[in-house]
Amino acid sequence: MTPEEKLNIINRLNALELLQKKNLEEVTALKNYLKENPLLVEDWSDLNSISGYYIDSFSKVEIYHNRPTNEENRNVFATESQAKAALAKAQLSQLLQSFRSGWHKSLPNYVLLPELIDGEVKPYIGQGVFPQFLAFRSREKAVLFYAAHKKLIHEFWSEFFD
Repeated sequence: MTPEEKLNIINRLNALELLQKKNLEEVTALKNYLKENPLLVEDWSDLNSISGYYIDSFSKVEIYHNRPTNEENRNVFATESQAKAALAKAQLSQLLQSFRSGWHKSLPNYVLLPELIDGEVKPYIGQGVFPQFLAFRSREKAVLFYAAHKKLIHEFWSEFFD
């Protein structure tokens, strides 16, 4: 065997060992993932029970513990932030009515989105290319709506940042 052939075999062995190590690490990572996530639920009916928060008929966010999944509790959010955000969204949907004149889903609109800057949630107002909940026909209307309803808007956005 020539020195070049021996070097070639050593290089191939090293490459195979490296590949084997990489595959072993990937297998280990996948096994760990499955261990940490033993049941990936495919359907609502596959859940055994749920806990979380719901909005009662008096618009209060209430806690809900370990209840069976059925038709009557499909309104339970996983987190309190999500329930509060839904309550804020309901209020904002009513307030939006007076700001929607001239708005149309097929025209360019100005959207009001949350932007995280230096750990603080701030409004981003720009032209939207796809439908958004907080959409306005003009930048001015978006700015006015934000100024008038800043607290509710931040409550609506809170589910994304809590």
